[in-house]
Amino acid sequence: MVRLSFKTAALFLCISVSSYAVTEHPLEKVLLEDGSLVSYQSLLEEHKLTGLSFVVVDDYQVVFQKQLGEKAFGSEEYIDENTAFSTASITKGIVGTLAVMLAAKGKLDLDAPVSNYLKRWSLPTSPYTATTPITLRHLLSHTAGTTQHGFADFYQGDDIPTLIESLNGQLPRYDKPISVTFTPGSNWSYSGGGYVIAQVAIEDLMGQSLAELAASMLFEPLGMKHTTFYQHGDEGFLTNVAKVHDHTQSVIKTGIPICPQIAPSGMWSTPSDMAKFVIEMQRALAGEKTKVISQAVAEKVTMLETLEGVGGWSLGWMRYEGYGNVEWFSHGGSNTGTGGHVMGTMKGGKGIMIFGNGPNPSRIPVINKVRDSVIAQMGWSAQIEGQEKAFSSSQIKALTGRYLAPFNDVVEIRFKDKGLQMISRFFSAEMYPLKQGKFAMDDFINHFSLQMNPADGKQYITYTREGTELLSYAMLKLDKDQKLPAEVAKGDNVEETYAAYKQWKTSHPQSHLLSARTINQEGYNALNEGEVDTAITLFTVYTKLYPEDGNAFDSLAEAYKEKGNVELAIENYQRSIALNPENEHAKNILETLTKR
Repeated sequence: MVRLSFKTAALFLCISVSSYAVTEHPLEKVLLEDGSLVSYQSLLEEHKLTGLSFVVVDDYQVVFQKQLGEKAFGSEEYIDENTAFSTASITKGIVGTLAVMLAAKGKLDLDAPVSNYLKRWSLPTSPYTATTPITLRHLLSHTAGTTQHGFADFYQGDDIPTLIESLNGQLPRYDKPISVTFTPGSNWSYSGGGYVIAQVAIEDLMGQSLAELAASMLFEPLGMKHTTFYQHGDEGFLTNVAKVHDHTQSVIKTGIPICPQIAPSGMWSTPSDMAKFVIEMQRALAGEKTKVISQAVAEKVTMLETLEGVGGWSLGWMRYEGYGNVEWFSHGGSNTGTGGHVMGTMKGGKGIMIFGNGPNPSRIPVINKVRDSVIAQMGWSAQIEGQEKAFSSSQIKALTGRYLAPFNDVVEIRFKDKGLQMISRFFSAEMYPLKQGKFAMDDFINHFSLQMNPADGKQYITYTREGTELLSYAMLKLDKDQKLPAEVAKGDNVEETYAAYKQWKTSHPQSHLLSARTINQEGYNALNEGEVDTAITLFTVYTKLYPEDGNAFDSLAEAYKEKGNVELAIENYQRSIALNPENEHAKNILETLTKR
């Protein structure tokens, strides 16, 4: 009788078992909300997404990865582990990390006036910055008050603007220079323009391009061989890339967007490379040995700077996501026809890095389903701690009602099934009572409470975060039966809507509801929902409130074109061009309309 060693026996057993059955990894299927399991391929086909690539990290190491689909629809060139995607705004997290690394080396001061570092361009004068200068800390946390949410994509053959032209408003769709809309540090407003200022400042100070700094300080030492800040046409750009697609799964132009504004959205990378970066950051946060990111840098770059706006932001990283009731540092990205999401836990070394080459309506549902499936199947969810038995009757009475939430969303708190629920057009969540009159909700990492804001004497739902003293008066409680101006617009009466906006300006002079960008977005929301008359009402009010804004008349013209009123569409496109002679978009459509 031959006696096998333990190792030999174990190997023999593995070989024998594998001959009869192969155990499928639990993440080989997507677990949906209803409990069913589906294939990744079926998700892509359902949502018409051309390709998908993602990596899952657990306990500081990659435990699963998946790539499927094509680099270009119908090409039969398939996505592999080394296929890079345009990561869009995920770039901001890397730029924030670079800035903090430079600060740790004594190369710059995050709290010094950024104007100290600018050589090629000067900050615009503003009453908001007279006593509070803009710093890199403000720019990287979106608290500088700078304008310009994002930028258009360009392709080889286009007239590609420089960084300085981008800041001066000399580019398509954005005809206004960067300006400042509030006192730095007093509020939050997402600003790709602010990141361009940060890029110019860092490059001017260091005498190197951001692409060179990122490569030498992060990408090369971390072995991120398929990640770059260089753009299509530059020496050093990647060859294995996923192309961008529109809603018909057609490749957009060359398929490879160029982002001359690197800092807001110019990085290309793979999920595997982003996993290397996230693991390095997580090991640093845990105080373990790392290659280039120190514990001090990791803590500083992920430290909460503000709870305003979305509920949490650090120096480049989103800090408001609480999927599974766990704290994450994360960032999403969305360029035209491509994007993804990168997220890592603050503790425990868990993460998901995922990219897809398709437009938002195709890509985002797939990413969300994969994310939720991974968290559920990996068992990463935790219970909300410190729950009380029930809300008191006085709490229920005080909390029920409608609230104006960030980004113009209206949420309602309702009494249901002996408890309270918060409901909006985007989500419905059960509320859990905590001590000291606070409450929590699954997947929202902040704690909430109802408090009076001493600035205006009104009631607000506030955000707070355990371990910090930060507080944000986030959701204004609306009076019973009170309508917001955009809700008045649904009556399709221009004068009533205009009066509602004027009244709102009197009662809430600093409200974001009054901004040109917000009114324009409300109009397009209506247009996308098929409410053309409401869109026309909103855009008409936009022109009345901002008569010198060429974009207002461009939007109104588009709504009239959608309505089928060619005469008024032509009239408003002409007015838009008169205010902004560089509006090529309007010129092209006007030429088409006048040939009919």
